[in-house]
Amino acid sequence: MTAANRDPYQVLGLSSSASQSEITSAYRRLLREHHPDTRTRPRSSNPAADEHLQRILSAYALLRDPEHRAAHDRAVTERAEAESDVQPRRRPEAPTRPATPIRIRVVVRGTPAAAGPTRNGVVGEPGAVAPLT
Repeated sequence: MTAANRDPYQVLGLSSSASQSEITSAYRRLLREHHPDTRTRPRSSNPAADEHLQRILSAYALLRDPEHRAAHDRAVTERAEAESDVQPRRRPEAPTRPATPIRIRVVVRGTPAAAGPTRNGVVGEPGAVAPLT
């Protein structure tokens, strides 16, 4: 449709199960109401009324042809199904632990000093001096 992008059934005031004769009857009724020649003031220009008339004409052009109407109904149904299938976005999950444990190999060089802190604060470091007792 135009800027309004409305459902043609709503424009004509019908349900989607309306028969072809109901569509034609609603179109003719609305056309008599909104046509510029039958308006209360035909000389005045009313852009909103003209746009509404264009929506009526477009809706009837789509719904009067059974093939176009069926294609429209299929598209609406598929769009509704697609919207219902869309899952809401979930927050990404926090990283999990790896499947295999991480192995760390510790190599100690030199001979460990006596238990307890040393002057430089590192136990077992080469050159570390044990505290005086």
